[in-house]
Amino acid sequence: MAQLTISDVLARVQAGQSLGKAELSGIDLSGACLDQGDFPEAYLRRTRLNWSSCRGVNLSYATLTLADLSGSCLEAADLNHAVLTQANLAAANFQRIQAAGAQLYGARLDHIDGSYARLDRADCRTASGPQSRFKYASFVATQLTGTNFSQSSFEGAQLGQSQWQQATLSGTAFVAADLTQADLTGAILVGANLSEANALSAKFEQADLTGATLRQTQLDWADFWHAVLVEADLQGASLYNATLEYANLSDVNFSGADLREANLENAQLNGACFDHCRVEGALFTDTTGLSREQKQWLRRNGALNIS
Repeated sequence: MAQLTISDVLARVQAGQSLGKAELSGIDLSGACLDQGDFPEAYLRRTRLNWSSCRGVNLSYATLTLADLSGSCLEAADLNHAVLTQANLAAANFQRIQAAGAQLYGARLDHIDGSYARLDRADCRTASGPQSRFKYASFVATQLTGTNFSQSSFEGAQLGQSQWQQATLSGTAFVAADLTQADLTGAILVGANLSEANALSAKFEQADLTGATLRQTQLDWADFWHAVLVEADLQGASLYNATLEYANLSDVNFSGADLREANLENAQLNGACFDHCRVEGALFTDTTGLSREQKQWLRRNGALNIS
């Protein structure tokens, strides 16, 4: 198919005609109004769509590799299974988009508003999206390995079984998010806020949660092997049967937390606070940093292997 001109594209969109499988690579549609346009399986490699209006546009299965969509409005757009590898989406409006199975590998996503967006099973590996908002969005089983979403918000988001290995998430908010069985192995979560999140069976192995807030967080069966939680706030958190082996828990606030059956073997506990904490069946084998008074209190309240 011959490549269409800008005028051809705009005329077809205005007439409600489909541009399915159209060859539009490299075309400059910056600032154009393409609302409700139909572009399924279209080819838009390196196409310029920056600051364009694409509300409700159908880009399902389209190829947008290296395309520039910065500042564009994609509200309620259909990007299901679209290929956006290394695309520039900085400052785009992603509200309520549908992008299940989309490929966003290495994409630029900073300052995006993706509230209520759906990116389930998408491939977002190594994407960069600091200071973005994905409140109440859905990233179920999404690949987010090596991403940078520092200072972003995933408040109330659905993130079950998502993969965040080695991600940079400093200062990121996951308040009331669902992180069930999410994998955050090696992630940097310094100063992150996971208060009231559901992180049942989540993996935080070797993650850095220095100064993180996890108040009232559900962390039953979570794995913090070799994690750093220095000065983390876990007031009222539930850590039933959680793994905290070799974790650095110095100055952690466990006040009111549930540590029943948790494994704290070889953990560092200098300055940790256990006020009103439940510790029945918790293992403290070879831990360091406990005071004599703390050891006595832990024994009286059912903790095991206090030496």
